[in-house]
Amino acid sequence: MNNSYYTFPALRGRQGEHDYFILLCPLHLAPRIFLFDGVQAPASWPPRPSLDPGKVEKLAHFIQTHPADYVLAPLVATVTAAVEFTPHSDVFPEIGAVKIPLRAIMFIQDGQHRRAAIEQLLTDAPSLQDNTIAVMLFPDPSMDQSPAIFAALNQQYVQRNASRRVAHDPVRPLASVARRITEEAPVFQGRIDYARTTISNRALAMFTMNAVFQATQALLEVGEQAEISDEQAEFALRFWTVLGEIIPEWRRVIAGETSPAALRPHFVHVHSVTLLAIGRAGAALRTAYPVDWEAMLQPWRALDWSRRNSAWEGRAMLQGRMSKKHTSIQLTANLLKMTLGLPLTDKERELEKLLGSQILQ
Repeated sequence: MNNSYYTFPALRGRQGEHDYFILLCPLHLAPRIFLFDGVQAPASWPPRPSLDPGKVEKLAHFIQTHPADYVLAPLVATVTAAVEFTPHSDVFPEIGAVKIPLRAIMFIQDGQHRRAAIEQLLTDAPSLQDNTIAVMLFPDPSMDQSPAIFAALNQQYVQRNASRRVAHDPVRPLASVARRITEEAPVFQGRIDYARTTISNRALAMFTMNAVFQATQALLEVGEQAEISDEQAEFALRFWTVLGEIIPEWRRVIAGETSPAALRPHFVHVHSVTLLAIGRAGAALRTAYPVDWEAMLQPWRALDWSRRNSAWEGRAMLQGRMSKKHTSIQLTANLLKMTLGLPLTDKERELEKLLGSQILQ
């Protein structure tokens, strides 16, 4: 940087009729020159989404705790001035340096949370300030192309569903535990859909990644962002492993004698509502019997998990169809607790009374 320009090593490229440049920007400089908050964009631009402080905090924390192996996607920005590109050689004319006037304003079009996390990081982990982040920069002196660029980026963005987020989440300890369970608990091995949040009747998968995540969260009685101790992680893995040994149909799946698709039309325990209810009942079991909980699971070996069992009606099923309602999950958990001889809470007893009154009507 001199008195008039920022100078960056850069690659020059072209998309459609627009030149762009890939810059390597030091982290300590990025929040100062690539602006998002505190700058009034032209009124003709579409409104920018608000920053999510929680998302910024999570990203900054991840980088700070993974300084050797973090990865940041490039920022995308537009600049309100013409830039000057100088190739390093005639052999590779698209490799060189770009000069950007100091008076130019560079607006973030994609990456505002990354920029904010970097800004926070410079205070919390100053040793990373000389690391770099790539920036895809589009010159837009007239400022009339920026709205189209912003719109194009948002149209291309595909929000990850819950299963994909868990499958690829490097931050939440519970996500790591859930992934380990799907890889090591025999009943789940090779039978988890990591890309979808629902399972079709003919699917070979037994459960979705998100269903295992939620059921394990219920089992451990923790928040989504909670730290997970080694003891909790080992208990969760052991719990789901033991269930694969106890529940007869799950044993048959493990042995290759049947498939989730063959069981799904006839049994409740290959549906997420029951998996989550099992997690809730398991949490109550562990509280009541922290040492010998495995022995207390034996009643589920003889439990009739088939949809023909009328005990599931009004709980996991409503009028013969599987239900995902919150009350259905809790009523299913109530039944599972009662089969284990576990007492119900006051709220659970009230829900049972409500179910009883509906049945009598």
